[in-house]
Amino acid sequence: MTRIILFLLLLLPPLPLLAAPPSVLVLHSYHPGLSWTDTLNTGISETFRAQMPGALLWVEYLDTKRNTDTSYLSLQAALLRHKLAESTFNLIVTTDNDALDFVLEYRDSIFRGAPVVFCGVNDFTPGQLRGQKDITGLAENPAFAETMLTALSLHPGTREFVVIGADQSITDLLTDRSLHALERQFPGIRFTYWNNLEALELRDRLKELGPGQVILIHGVMRNEEGVLVDYRGKNLFLSTHTKVPIYGFWDFEMGTGCVGGKMVQGRTEGERAARLAMEVLGGTDPDDIPVHTKTPSRFIFDYIQLQRLGISEKALPAGSLVLNQPARFYQIDKRYIWTATVGVAVLLAALAMLLSSIRRRQEAQAVLRRHKEQLEEAVRARTEHLRTANDELEREVHERIRAEGDLRKARASLEIEVDRRTTDLRFEIEQRRLAEAHIRDREAKARALINAPTETLLLMDQAGIILDINETGASRLGRNRESLYGLSLYALLPETRAERFRQAVDKVFASGEVRSINEYGEERDLDLRFYPVLDDLGQVTRVAVFMADVTGARRMARQIMLLDKINSLGRMAAGIAHEIRNPLTGIHGYLYAMDEICDDLPATEPASVLRETIAKIRKAAGKMESVIRRVLDFSKPGTPRLELLDLSVPVQEGLSLMLPTLRKAGITVDTDLTAAPAILGDRMQLEQAVINIVDNAARAVRHNEGAKNISLRVLSDQDRLSLCIADNGPGIAPADRERIFDPFYTTANDGTGIGLSIVQRIVADHSGTIHVGESPSGGAEFRLEFPLPAPEHQ
Repeated sequence: MTRIILFLLLLLPPLPLLAAPPSVLVLHSYHPGLSWTDTLNTGISETFRAQMPGALLWVEYLDTKRNTDTSYLSLQAALLRHKLAESTFNLIVTTDNDALDFVLEYRDSIFRGAPVVFCGVNDFTPGQLRGQKDITGLAENPAFAETMLTALSLHPGTREFVVIGADQSITDLLTDRSLHALERQFPGIRFTYWNNLEALELRDRLKELGPGQVILIHGVMRNEEGVLVDYRGKNLFLSTHTKVPIYGFWDFEMGTGCVGGKMVQGRTEGERAARLAMEVLGGTDPDDIPVHTKTPSRFIFDYIQLQRLGISEKALPAGSLVLNQPARFYQIDKRYIWTATVGVAVLLAALAMLLSSIRRRQEAQAVLRRHKEQLEEAVRARTEHLRTANDELEREVHERIRAEGDLRKARASLEIEVDRRTTDLRFEIEQRRLAEAHIRDREAKARALINAPTETLLLMDQAGIILDINETGASRLGRNRESLYGLSLYALLPETRAERFRQAVDKVFASGEVRSINEYGEERDLDLRFYPVLDDLGQVTRVAVFMADVTGARRMARQIMLLDKINSLGRMAAGIAHEIRNPLTGIHGYLYAMDEICDDLPATEPASVLRETIAKIRKAAGKMESVIRRVLDFSKPGTPRLELLDLSVPVQEGLSLMLPTLRKAGITVDTDLTAAPAILGDRMQLEQAVINIVDNAARAVRHNEGAKNISLRVLSDQDRLSLCIADNGPGIAPADRERIFDPFYTTANDGTGIGLSIVQRIVADHSGTIHVGESPSGGAEFRLEFPLPAPEHQ
C-alpha cells in the first residue's frame, strides 16, 4: 500500500512549477518624477515585493499633467494598443481619475477585460462604474475641511483663504469644485482662487500677501521657462516669495515651505491598493468587494515652519506627526533605550565567547602545524597528478579555439541579420512619421471644419461634457469658447431642453444612428441633428451636434400658407356672398310688393299682423345684407396704398370713431403713442384694423363688474415698430389662440368670425405679423408688428 502511495506522489508534478506568476499592469495618470506618482508607485511595488515577490509588475504612465490636448489620449491609446498587443494581464491597477477613465473606455479593446483595482480617484460616485464588472478600488477624499479648521485654530486672525491651484486636469477640477462647495461652512472667511497663473504674475501677487491671509495649495505649476515643476518645487517657489502660512492636503507637499495639514499619505494609499489587488489575485471576486470611500489621513507638520511662525507643538491636534524635529534624549522611546541596553549585553556576551574562541584557536593552530607536514607530502603527490591533467587541458584548449572560430562565423551572420532588421525598423519609423503627419493634417482639417459654419457645431460625450465648440455656438450660449470646455451642456440649458438633449444623445450612443430634434418657440425655431462619432472599432465615443436656426424660413413658410388660406377663403366667401345676394334681392322685391298690398287692405288686425311680419323679414334680410358686406370686405380688402405715415395717426382716427360708443359703455381708453419712426402703410386699412380689434376688446370687457380698460401702445425696436392693444377682459384661452384668426371662427355669441381675419390680412399685406397673448391685467393682448422701411424709402 505504501509503495502505491509513493508511486502516485511521484506522478504529481510540484505545484510551484504549475502555477505561473501573476502579471499586473500598473497604469499611472501622470509622469515619473512627480512626487505623488512616485510615492504611490513605491507603495505598490514594495508591497508586492514583500508579500507576493513572484508577481510581474509592468508600469506605464499616461503623462496627462504635461499633455492636456484633447487628442492626446486617443494617440496614447493607439500606442498602448500596439505596445501591449502580445501581453495579457491578470489584473490592472490604476492611479488617479485619468487612468481609471482611460481603462474604462478602452478596457475591452486594449486590456481584454482584465479585472481592475483603482486608487486616488477624487469625487467618486457609484455611477462611474455603471455597467462595469470585476472592478473595485479606493476612492480619495482628502480632509479639506479638517485642514482648514486646523489652520484657523493655529492662526486666529485669518480672514481669507488664498487657493493656489490649477483646473486643467480632472483631479485639479474636482479638487477646485470640492473647495468651492466648502465655502458655506466658513461664512466669515473669504475664498480667493488663483488658478493657472504665470510664474511672474504669481510672484508679484505673493509679495502683496500679509497678515490675516493663509494659502491653500493643490496642483502643479510651470516655472518662468514654462517647464512643469513638481509639487515640492511649487511650494519652494511660494515660500520664497511670501511669508504667509501655506497649508496642503497631501504628504508630498511637505519639506519645502508647507506648514502642514491633515494629509493623505501617498505611500500608504499605494500599499492599500496593492493589498486590495493581491486579495483579488487570491481569488476574491472584485464585485464582492465594496469601494473604500474613507481615506486614512494624518496630521503632519514641519517643525521648521512651526518655529518660523511661532506655533507651539502643544497647539497641534493630538497624534500629529512633526517632521524635521531635532532629536532629544528625553524624547527617545523607552523601547529603543531597552533595545540598546539588551544590545550592549549581547555584545558583551559575544566578546566573552570570542575570547574563549581565541583560546581554542591557539590550540587548533598547534594541531594544524602537525598536519602541515602531512599536507606538503600530499601536495607533492598532487602536483604529479596536475601535470597529467594539464596535458589534458591543453587538448581541450585546442578544441575551444576551434569552437570560437565557429562562433565568430555565427556572429557575422547575426550582424547581417541585425542590419537587415535595423533597415526594416527605420522603414517602419518613417511610415509611422508619415501616419502622424497625416493625423495632424486631419486634425487641422477637422478644426477648420468646426470653425467654418455660421451655425452652432459642438462635440460632446455621453455625459454631456463639451469637448469642442465653434465660436457661433459659444456666442449663442453667451460664454467664452475656452471657458465652455469641460462643462456639462445639460447644466447650461433649461431643464426641459436639457432632458430632450440627453434622451437624443442616449439614443445615438445606443443605436449609432443620426437623431433630429425640432424646437419651435415664440422667438426662434431650431433644427438640431446629432451625429455619432465612431472609433476604430465602430463604437460610438462622441456625439457631434449641429444646430441650425430656421426661424426665418419656417415663419416665411407659415406666412405663405396663411396668405394662401386667406386668398382661398376669400374667393370662396365672395362666391357664397354672390349666390346669397341674388335671392336676397328677390326677397326685398317681394317685401316691397307686400307693402303695396298692405296699403290697399283695410285697417284690420290681420293687416297689422302682416305688416309686423314684413318688418321682421326686412330686419332679418338687413342682417343678412350686413353679413354679406363683411364677407365681401374680407374677400376683397383692396390693395393697400402705401405711403410714409406716423402709425399714431390711423390709431387716433380709429379711436375717434369709437370713443362715443366706448364712453357710453363706460370703457376707459389709455394710450401711449410716443414719437416713433414712420412706416410704409395704408392709413384707411390700418384704421380699419384698429377699429376691429378695439371693437373686439370692447365686447370682451363690457360684462366686467369693475373697471373696463383698453390700452394702446406704440413701441419701437431696432428694425420693427409694434402696436399693442390690450384689455382687462376674460382673455383668450390658449387652445383658441391658434384658431382665433381663422375666418368664421368666433367665441362670441354675436360675432361673425371675420373681423380678426380681415385684420390679419391687412397686417400681412403690410409685410407684418400679428400675435395674440395675455395682457398684464389678465385679458387679451394683440401685438401688430410692422417692418421699418429701408433708408432709401425714408
